[in-house]
Amino acid sequence: MMKSSEQELDYGPLFRLAGEMGREADLSGLLLMILEKSRPWIQAEACSIFLPEEGTGELVIHSAQGDSVPQLGTLRVPKGKGIVGSAMEERKVIRVDDVSKDTRFYGKADEKTGWKTKALLAAPLLEGGNCVGVIEFLNPIGRAAFTSRDETMVEYFAGLVASALVRIRAHDAALERAAVQRDLDLARELQGGLLPKVFPTQAEAPGIELFARLEPAKEVSGDLYDFFPVGDGTMCFVVGDVSGKGIAAGIFMAVTRTLIRATAVPGRGPVEIMTRVNAQLAKENQASLFVTMILGLVDTTTGRMVYGQGGHNPPIRVPAKGKAVYEPPGGMPLGVFEDAKFGERELQLAPGETLVVYTDGVTEAMNEAKDLFGEDRLEQSMSGVAGYSAEKIAERVIEKVEGFVLEAER
Repeated sequence: MMKSSEQELDYGPLFRLAGEMGREADLSGLLLMILEKSRPWIQAEACSIFLPEEGTGELVIHSAQGDSVPQLGTLRVPKGKGIVGSAMEERKVIRVDDVSKDTRFYGKADEKTGWKTKALLAAPLLEGGNCVGVIEFLNPIGRAAFTSRDETMVEYFAGLVASALVRIRAHDAALERAAVQRDLDLARELQGGLLPKVFPTQAEAPGIELFARLEPAKEVSGDLYDFFPVGDGTMCFVVGDVSGKGIAAGIFMAVTRTLIRATAVPGRGPVEIMTRVNAQLAKENQASLFVTMILGLVDTTTGRMVYGQGGHNPPIRVPAKGKAVYEPPGGMPLGVFEDAKFGERELQLAPGETLVVYTDGVTEAMNEAKDLFGEDRLEQSMSGVAGYSAEKIAERVIEKVEGFVLEAER
């Protein structure tokens, strides 16, 4: 069994904090809660959140917390200056054991308050390719410097904070719109900001072609797709569907995505990744939500793949010649039982062969007569797609579903 420092990390606090973030309805309350809860968890003397000012790009401190930290008022850090500015521009976590030896350190806050910064940990708040701010922790308690474990946990936590900030901002903007349009825009902000939009090039993945597309419904849903490299020549991909609708489902989706990315390391197979993610989801699942998913690892040169099944709709295998067929279903949803079991399938994609993975938003789309699109119609829509690109196949499915639904709501 492969050992990793990830095994020593407890994601329970992350999950609890994410749940509390999902209940905050305003920006100031969200920022204050984040700092009050995260500082004792990381065990730092102080922490703060900087958000960029529109137009100038300056980082403005919006909230700071610490038992012995004087009030900073409005502290502004010029664009690109200081360690927080470097974290934002370089889009990576920066750990400094001794700030007196780091020329990037911006000491205006210490000069203003008399505070003495010794060690520092700054993490960019990354969301959908954008940096929406920086969270900073100062002076670890009970140790001389922050550790690599602190760095890893803060990196994952920063991703959840970024998602919560985007949600709050999207929610505030949506309140000004009509009710139906508000839900549509909120779904696009929440889901579209999380999901990758740039797909692997032929040079990056010479043996496969990958494409994904999400069509938001009139409510915020928990539909999820993601893909990212795991070691040399291996791509992890996932398609998932959180139960229910609304902000809670969207937050649960964001937590699931974060856990998958934190857990999918070289040497772990799909079932082990799903088992670890499920244990964290089930342990802290006070909202009683669950997520179905297909999670796979594919060799980007040969097309060989292994995928895990978590109670999700069965994928369709479309050969270069012949009829499309459904793969066998299997496994249990994640987030319900800590000891849930998951199915696993291994297959080799032949040249020109396609694996289509989807959510029940396709098969459960309903027309005005209350008929479902269903698996049979989906299978029929695969007729004649041999030679199509992955993107063109996705477009065909969407066209077929939209033509079936007409004006009915999904």
